[in-house]
Amino acid sequence: MAIFFRIKRRITLGLVGVLAAILLPLGYVFSELYQMEIKSAIESKGRSVASLVAFSSSEAILNFQNYKLEELVKSACAGESIVSCTVYSQSGAVLSQFQEMDEAKNIFYIEKRILKDGEYLGYVRVGALNNSHAKNISFALTYLLPLLFGAALLGAVCLRLFISRTVVSPVIRLSEQAKRAENGETVVFEGQDRDDEIGILSTSLEQLNFKLIQIQSEIDQKVRERTDDISKINHKLRDEVEIRRSTEKDLNAALEELSFTVRELEKSKEKSEKASQFKSQFLAMISHEIRTPMNAILGMGDLLLGTELDPEQLGYVEIFRGSGELLLKIINDILDFVQIESGQIELVPVPFDPSRDVQSVCKSVAHSAHARDIEVICDVDQGVPAQVVGDPVRVRQILLNIVSNAVKFTSSGEVEVRLSAEESGEDFERLLFTVRDTGIGIPEGRKESIYESFVQADGLTPREFGGVGLGLAAASRLAVLMDGEIRFESESGKGSIFYFSIPFKKSLYEPLRSVADFSGTRVLLVDDNYTVREVLARRMQSFGIEAVMASSGPEGLEYLAAAATTDKAYDLLFVDSDMPDMTGVDFLSKAQQKGLLPGRVAMMFSAGCTEEDRQEARLVGADYTLIKPVFDADLIRCLASVGDSSKDRHRAGKGLNVLLVEDNENHRKILELFILDTGAEITVAVDGLQAVQLFNDNSYDLVFMDLELPVLDGISAVKRMREFELGSERPKSIIVALAARAYSSNRKDSAQAGCDGFISKPVKWDTIRSTVSAVAAKGDLPEDIILE
Repeated sequence: MAIFFRIKRRITLGLVGVLAAILLPLGYVFSELYQMEIKSAIESKGRSVASLVAFSSSEAILNFQNYKLEELVKSACAGESIVSCTVYSQSGAVLSQFQEMDEAKNIFYIEKRILKDGEYLGYVRVGALNNSHAKNISFALTYLLPLLFGAALLGAVCLRLFISRTVVSPVIRLSEQAKRAENGETVVFEGQDRDDEIGILSTSLEQLNFKLIQIQSEIDQKVRERTDDISKINHKLRDEVEIRRSTEKDLNAALEELSFTVRELEKSKEKSEKASQFKSQFLAMISHEIRTPMNAILGMGDLLLGTELDPEQLGYVEIFRGSGELLLKIINDILDFVQIESGQIELVPVPFDPSRDVQSVCKSVAHSAHARDIEVICDVDQGVPAQVVGDPVRVRQILLNIVSNAVKFTSSGEVEVRLSAEESGEDFERLLFTVRDTGIGIPEGRKESIYESFVQADGLTPREFGGVGLGLAAASRLAVLMDGEIRFESESGKGSIFYFSIPFKKSLYEPLRSVADFSGTRVLLVDDNYTVREVLARRMQSFGIEAVMASSGPEGLEYLAAAATTDKAYDLLFVDSDMPDMTGVDFLSKAQQKGLLPGRVAMMFSAGCTEEDRQEARLVGADYTLIKPVFDADLIRCLASVGDSSKDRHRAGKGLNVLLVEDNENHRKILELFILDTGAEITVAVDGLQAVQLFNDNSYDLVFMDLELPVLDGISAVKRMREFELGSERPKSIIVALAARAYSSNRKDSAQAGCDGFISKPVKWDTIRSTVSAVAAKGDLPEDIILE
């Protein structure tokens, strides 16, 4: 019923709106016509008055009877709608005027000429008030609007009644019947006998209702059929259950047969375990065979460290020792993991200096870390004993695994290794090794499994970072064997901190940590890394040194300038080679230009610097170029020579132009260091074709040519170089072949191509130096490399 009234109300409002839209424009038209009629009547009356005044005023004008004119003008304005009347002479002068009201916008004027026997005497101007608009509004309010409103209302009511009876009521009844049909009642829709749209709608609803009844009947029939099918399936399932029971008996017999097979498999498993043990033994044996020559190399490095070396030579020795230790890392991981898993590992406790092992690990990873712009910081607390009893090899291995992981998973920033005393007892010292990095961190989902074998912090590590995932697994197992523990704190994206704690027995004899005393020595330390400054300053202060720190190049220059004006001059200057605002070379250049360096020993320690960088540093006043991280021994050597300003060093190859052709990056860097240390100028090529192009465009005194090169091999490149020399007036260059395998065929091919000498890899520093010296002296090459 509510729907019924809503429809009627909407229809009524719609009809009223439609009628109003039709009748209102008609009313407006009628109003405009009425206004035009009123205006025409007023205009006609004004013309009549003007004609009358013009006719009656001619005699008065001729006889100069002004009083008659005034009476005439006043009488003309006595009528309705005439508000002013003015008589003008032929010259336009006002003869008589009467005006009932001021001029307004709704007054219009009518002029008439005054003639007497055809003679022009002047004219009359009559003002008529146009009040047709007011009359029009009055007419509309009084008659037109009530009439239109009544007509609209009456028409809407009539149309509403008509539409309600013919359209709305039948539709509402059909909707009510459809609702009943929806509820499941049997309904016959009304109005099917009508021949209009209502009849069509009623017929369609009737047909739709019939079809729905048919569909419902079909669904009921299908439900009954499905129920019968399910019943049949249930009977089949009961039959299958019986079949399965009989099958179960057959399976029991099969299980007995399977148990026999399992026993056979267990025998096979025992054989496989023996085979696996044999493979482990074989792997261990092979690993030992590989480690033997590497241990010899590292041993020679230790022997070199015991000789008198300058800081630069010491840096070279530390680099190749560190590279050798890195080369052994994977082999050690595999061997030790096999030994741990098989329970064959044995700890060998001996007295050792833990700080030295920490420094050794830091030095071994420094080169690879510096190549990736990672600062390696080594910090040993004063409270750490100088000697404890334990297994230094295993301690170094655990620490190397953790530090190597920190470097591997850090793309930029720093890795800090700190050794401190955690606990001290009557017969033991528990030391804490802390490794902090600014790397990728460990995701929450991998923290629980980080110590498992072949598991790494990042699932993409095998492709992105490398490694086999045995480092932390072996380290954690070794720590447990040594009654220690490894724990960590990590936040993904911000870095990790690993804590490695192990108890050691106290040594019966503990040497003094340091007997050096440099009291009174003033040192200026310039480095942009806060941690590096704090660690080095603390180490210097333990020697009695007054250390002043500057965090940037400009700040360091200010300290030097301030010291120059006082008696507190600095005895030694430490400056970082790579600072963001000013490089170490620029710093020393500016200090030298300002006269702040004379009388002082300046040292520039750089991260992964090349020989070219070192030579550039020496040119601007650096006496020492140390490789980070800097340890106590480096500080003592520099401090012990304070006051020695001798910078003159002999370079055998000074003035020589050398071309080095080597495709392997690691070999190339080592050879570059060897050659640059002789003072020679060096140009590098990475393939044979590039070497030939450089040789044709430039003159070289000496060429080191690798035989196995991409694009163009070394033998072919040498032949082209010699052919170019024959066709030019250039002096003949000395060409020395480099080969990884010293086969007789290689020496023969090199000699036939035109090489003057032959060096088999690995290349020794003495060989390079003697070769460069011989060429510089224009003498014969060393006998061990010369080709006949």
